[in-house]
Amino acid sequence: MKTSAVNVIGLLCLSFVVVIWGTNWLVIKDALHSSPPLLFTGIRLLGGAIAIGAARLCLGYRLRLGCDGKGRLVAVGLLQMAGGLGLSLAGLQYLDVGTSALIFYTMPLWLVVIEWAIDRQKQSLLDVIALTCGMLGLGLLASGAAPVATSHGILGVALLSMAAFSWALGTWVHKRAPGDGDVWSRTIFQLATSGVVVIVASLLLERRLEWTQLPILAWPIAFNCIVATGLAFVAWYRALSSVSTQIASQSLVLIPVVALVAAAVLQQQAPTARVLLACVLIIVGVTIAIWHAGQRTRSL
Repeated sequence: MKTSAVNVIGLLCLSFVVVIWGTNWLVIKDALHSSPPLLFTGIRLLGGAIAIGAARLCLGYRLRLGCDGKGRLVAVGLLQMAGGLGLSLAGLQYLDVGTSALIFYTMPLWLVVIEWAIDRQKQSLLDVIALTCGMLGLGLLASGAAPVATSHGILGVALLSMAAFSWALGTWVHKRAPGDGDVWSRTIFQLATSGVVVIVASLLLERRLEWTQLPILAWPIAFNCIVATGLAFVAWYRALSSVSTQIASQSLVLIPVVALVAAAVLQQQAPTARVLLACVLIIVGVTIAIWHAGQRTRSL
């Protein structure tokens, strides 16, 4: 009974993460009308670090980070949080919510490519099928990504593909030398350092934010810092403590589906047949890649 209750709580936490991270694409899309993408990313990361850190301290936990492995933590944080999230928001400017989420969550497919190119890991038939499905889906999105009103559709696809690749490369670096410290302290450290780097990049590369836009950004910033980063990370790690990593990873495939449905319901952005077919191909490819990676890990 206790095990069953723990699993139910884990699945509820996992469902919360999927819904929040899926609908958050709409919140960010609206925020980008008023804020440069890198600046919003930096504020989100720093705010998330503060939110999680404050919650942990209020609950009586200490924040501990040893001296070993800080360089690797910074590298992973820059690749995933600065590169992955920063580039994804930059690409989101040019594409609709559903297409953007679909491309970003091709991360497991890029990890297969990285392991083949760097580790020379032999790819099985399942890996080839996964990559074929994923790339066909990306091709469909790219071929129909440039709306009539703008010429930036392909740029959006490129930026989001780079974001997915950056996140996958961060995962590869982390897998080579996983840390053994406190996961919460590591997360806060990565969020904070990445946030500072992204804000500096924004000051150098982006237009200045008009102060009159701050009241408009108050809601999306609060939602991202407190709910989409703070509460969602708490729920994610709570889920990982009672649900297998493979199930948790596969559940993330549902995030772009939630984003597509939310955009269709709330913003009347009905997906085209091309996007729906791409959605099926990418989800099939990513699911196969995650499932096969889990099988391979268990066999080692």
